Amino acid sequence: MTNQTSTTKEKKPMTLSTKILIGLFSGILLGLFLGEYAGHLEIVGDAFIGLLQMTVLPYIVFSLIVNIGRLSLEEGRKLIVQGIKFLSLLLAIGIAVVLILPFAFPEWKSANFFSTSFVTPPPEVDFLKLYIPSNPFFSLAESKVPAVVLFSILVGIGVMQINGKDKEVLLNSLDAFNKALNQVNKIVVKLTPAGVFAIAASTAGTMTLDELGKMQAYLLTYLVAVLILTFWVLPMLITACTPFKYKDVFKFTKATLITIFATGKIIVVLPQLIEDLKSLYAEYNLDTDENNAGTDILMPLAYPFPNLGTLAIFVFVPFAAWFVGNPITLSNTPMFVGATLLSSFVAPVTGIPFMLDLLEIPKDMFQLFVVSTVFTDRVRVVLGAMHLITLTLLTLSSTNGFFKLRKRKITMGLAVTVVLFIVTLVPLRLFLSYSLKDVYQNDKVIANMQLIHKLVPFKVLPSASPNPTKLLEYESILDRIKRRGIVRVGFYEDEIPFSYFNARGELVGFGIDMAHELGSALDVEIEFVPITVGHMPEELQNDNFDIVMSDIFMSSQYSAELSFSKPYLDVTMALVVRDQADQFKTFDKASEVSSFKIGYFERKDVAQKFLNYFPQAEAVRLDSVNQFFNQTDSLRLDGLLTSAERGAALTLLHPEYQIANPLPYKITLPLAYPVGNKDENMANFVTNWIEVNKKDGTISRFYDYWILGDDHLRKEEHWSVIKDVLHWVD
Repeated sequence: MTNQTSTTKEKKPMTLSTKILIGLFSGILLGLFLGEYAGHLEIVGDAFIGLLQMTVLPYIVFSLIVNIGRLSLEEGRKLIVQGIKFLSLLLAIGIAVVLILPFAFPEWKSANFFSTSFVTPPPEVDFLKLYIPSNPFFSLAESKVPAVVLFSILVGIGVMQINGKDKEVLLNSLDAFNKALNQVNKIVVKLTPAGVFAIAASTAGTMTLDELGKMQAYLLTYLVAVLILTFWVLPMLITACTPFKYKDVFKFTKATLITIFATGKIIVVLPQLIEDLKSLYAEYNLDTDENNAGTDILMPLAYPFPNLGTLAIFVFVPFAAWFVGNPITLSNTPMFVGATLLSSFVAPVTGIPFMLDLLEIPKDMFQLFVVSTVFTDRVRVVLGAMHLITLTLLTLSSTNGFFKLRKRKITMGLAVTVVLFIVTLVPLRLFLSYSLKDVYQNDKVIANMQLIHKLVPFKVLPSASPNPTKLLEYESILDRIKRRGIVRVGFYEDEIPFSYFNARGELVGFGIDMAHELGSALDVEIEFVPITVGHMPEELQNDNFDIVMSDIFMSSQYSAELSFSKPYLDVTMALVVRDQADQFKTFDKASEVSSFKIGYFERKDVAQKFLNYFPQAEAVRLDSVNQFFNQTDSLRLDGLLTSAERGAALTLLHPEYQIANPLPYKITLPLAYPVGNKDENMANFVTNWIEVNKKDGTISRFYDYWILGDDHLRKEEHWSVIKDVLHWVD
């Protein structure tokens, strides 16, 4: 009888990559099953990301110091000079690719609800703290990646110049500490399946279909870059500058590249990659001691430095900026390039959050990046390995005398590269333009918003007319409201988002919700009375309405004519301009414009405040904002003067426009409610009522919903199995 032990095959343990894939797909399925309920797993995903980031910066610091410090000045000078030269060449190629890839992102309509970022200048970047490690511990604590990298390189160069036993003791100690950090990282990596499961579940459960659609723009463009760089650009450089042929480069490295793709790690097969290159040398009778020893030194030394795989992944940053509708401007491009170069020294899990923060892109975009890494990390490491192969071969060929530049091959290679990017990115842009053509939904969102509260019975009158119940002698507005049981509220029909008719023909808005709150407080019904444009003060004086609850700016001129409540909200003066009208983004640029014309609605006194800063400008009174968005040959306007809060809502309906704040200061204007008959009792009552609504959070809730759009976003329903298929929950 055969020994059962010898015949029974041992079951192989499941690989980490398999576990990660299982965690990914299981998380997606759970997210689709639970929908928004899976969002509670986000905290688990955030904890996992924090653990991943924990050891990255210390590991990179000591790795750079040790690898650079081990070289002697005599042995490494030429190798380092040539290595830096070719590394710079490869990184320049990478930066060019990162700048070219966003051209695949199509122009698409994008506008967002109001944000304070529309009217407040971004904080100035302190480039000294960003790049100069005057306090390395502060740079580490604040994740100032460029400064940390520069500090590590300089310390490594300093260690390189130390001789004797002290150097070895220092390097061995740092190396041992780095190994300890690596062990900690391995422990964290074992949690990857669980972390990916939590992130995938929370993302799949809360991500909308339009977000999934836009994510394809990043994945497809990055895949195009990896394929072209890995299988054409880098092999072309090798064959054009060294004796090695294209087929032989992949003949000796393909098995290792496949292993790298399967494991998602370069470092685990770095020794095998070194042996592959030595076998390649032998094929060409170049397996000299200099080449073999140079490979042993150069490959591990180059590993901590940026590679094209890591650098190209930073295309996620311009993608994220495009995704949120605020693409990186030409003026920000130098900062983006410089920060990307130095941030590429570290793992993307550290560099990407830093870049998002630097360019003021919402940090929650990082969640999308983490989910995408399950796919991108596998192709990223293949490109990274090809980068190491190319850097090593070019550096050693130049150092050891078998470098030969074939200009004809380089010229042909450049031409083919240009053609490859054109024939891939142009169709990709067309495809994305088609697939994303219906992705913009914010115009439908604001057009379909409904009142939060419908607290009292109401009706909307077709036109303005005096109150049919006349005031009695010595009777106040407030007393008549209580006697009649009705409050008449004046409103403008097109003051989005304060008072307007939605797609269903319902009167909605911030002011309309507030009117229902007022009716509830008075325990009366409401008659909404439309205001005739240009005649609000006289209609109020003619007793057409008891109170006006659209967005009325309070000013000294109006205060002399009308009685106002206490302000309930401060808004910021701004312009609505075309997306391409960059000259109105700052005061300096707008001041240089020889002349321009703006439109304003109703308030000439407010327009004059703006013209005080721009004497070369002209203001034209409009009867409606539609005159601005539907301009004729006889009326050409460069901007619409309004509040930034209202302007942001208008851009939702007209996403080809944007908010600009060209004023040298942030000029705020208070919104208040004018009351009829200059009735101080009514004004005082409304003032006290406003104070109560501020304290109990009512005004804040209405502001979040109508101005910021937050309440809508929080309540947006997502498809799930338990809700839409099984109907277990509402």
